[in-house]
Amino acid sequence: MATSAAGADDARNKTVTGYPVEPGQFAAGYPAAGAYPYVAPPPPTQANTYRPMGPSPYYAPQPTGPIGPNRPTLLCRLLIAAVAVFAIMSLVFFIAWLALRPRLPEFRVESASVFPLNATGSELTATWDLTLLANNPNHKLRIYYDSIQASLFYRDHSQLATTSLPPFVLTKRNQTRVGCKLATVGEYVGNYVAKGISDERDRGSVRFGLGVFASVRFRSGLFQSRPRVLRVFCERVDFEFAQKNGTGTLTGQSSPCVVDL
Repeated sequence: MATSAAGADDARNKTVTGYPVEPGQFAAGYPAAGAYPYVAPPPPTQANTYRPMGPSPYYAPQPTGPIGPNRPTLLCRLLIAAVAVFAIMSLVFFIAWLALRPRLPEFRVESASVFPLNATGSELTATWDLTLLANNPNHKLRIYYDSIQASLFYRDHSQLATTSLPPFVLTKRNQTRVGCKLATVGEYVGNYVAKGISDERDRGSVRFGLGVFASVRFRSGLFQSRPRVLRVFCERVDFEFAQKNGTGTLTGQSSPCVVDL
């Protein structure tokens, strides 16, 4: 019996590998629980010390305006520069214009004749020969006339004839004479115009109107204005018919023409 009890104790104390350890036993090579005192791990020396490897992330700048960055482009800068240059040049020309004090030229019909003047039915045959006296009243400016066109009218501005005139220049405080010849042969003018001219001729006087249109430039030294359209209206060009041959001449001196620029 004593032998059996001793064998039982040896069996309990024997370490069995691969099976759970019964209470009070421990695996071979390992100390029993509580053999060493518990030591807590050291605290971290710095919080959040982790830094990702690689380059720093790039963040695009946020737009400051409703569409994009508020920076003027090259086109905007060129446009602003062009507007500034134009404004400065306009101011310089305006000041020069005021300093020179340009005045409109003066026109007058100096002499005129018409031959023959035949108005039959609704047709008109006539040749007008006029001389215009053009005067430049400016002390500092010369006037250049280009693309000149003259037209003859009757009453309610019914155009009877038109012609082109050669260009010319009016120097400072000077005047010149401009010849103007217009003609119409068997031209249809309508019954109203033909009858009115015929009736006035029979009474001894016929009134016509002359219009002159030209492109003019004022110039003084380096200053030169841009081309502008000059309009001259001579509304009272009266012809007197003292003879029965159809020839008419200017009655006295016509009134000054109206000049518009």
